[in-house]
This record gives sequence, C-alpha cells and structure tokens, in this order.
Amino acid sequence: MASETHKRTATPTVTRPTAFTGRKWVRWTAKKKAAFLDHLAATCNVKESAAAIGVDPASVYALRRHDPAFLAAWHDALEAGYAMLETQLIGHALAGGGRMITNGATDLTGPIDVDLALRLLATHKARAADRPRRGGPPLLRARPDETDAAILKKLRAMEKRQVDA
Repeated sequence: MASETHKRTATPTVTRPTAFTGRKWVRWTAKKKAAFLDHLAATCNVKESAAAIGVDPASVYALRRHDPAFLAAWHDALEAGYAMLETQLIGHALAGGGRMITNGATDLTGPIDVDLALRLLATHKARAADRPRRGGPPLLRARPDETDAAILKKLRAMEKRQVDA
C-alpha cells in the first residue's frame, strides 16, 4: 500500500478567483489630476472625467479617499461645475430658450435638458444644505495630559464651590 501512495502524481492546487479583478495602478501626476478636475468641473460627471484621462473611476475615488488636497480640489471642481450649470440655466431662461440648452453646449457636455439640469441643481443645493462637507482635515484629539489638566481644573472649581456654599 505504501508503494501505491508514492505512485500518485501530484495535482496542482487550483486557486480561487478573488473579487479583485486587478485594475491598473495609476501614477497620479499633477497634470493628470488637473486634467481630471478640469473635466469634472466642466461635466460634473466622475465616470466621464475618469474615462477622459484613461483611468478607472475606482482609482479616482481611491485617490480622493487618500489625498485631502485632491478631495478639496474635487469639491471645488464640482462647485464650479454646478455654478456653470446654474449660469447656463439663467442665461437660457433670459434668452427665452426652450427645453434644451444648446447655447452653452460644449464638446464635453453637448445639449443639456433644462428639466434635468433643474433637478440636478435642486438636489445639489439640498444636499449641501443638509450635510456638512465630508472629509477635510483630520480631527484634532487632545493629548492625555491636556485632558487630565482640564478634568483637574473642573474638579478644583467644583471643590471650591462646595467649600464656599
């Protein structure tokens, strides 16, 4: 029986496929970031902006999570995009336009549906009013010696009030 086990051939183990399919790693240069943010400011569309510079949207979101300066620039680009859309809507309304905005259309945006633009602006303004901006600088935490000093100061003040009463 021992000879039978030695005669078996080894079978390679099969690895399970993972959920990560392997996106390309992106080398984020200042030029690539600027191109993405410019496109984002013009379109307010992350997927199209990522495609315009040839990267996966997941890479852009990963950069946004890890780079506070890029996050701030992202918010500024979106604010600029929404301001541009609002300006186009006002100009279109003053010109007595119809259902589509074509006078402010660019190669990036194309004609814009007025109803959709109004809904987007209303949603954007409601979200901005309801929530503070996420991200930003990290929270500052007090050091243990600072908290101890603050607690001792409060205890002394409470003790003094009890003695005076």
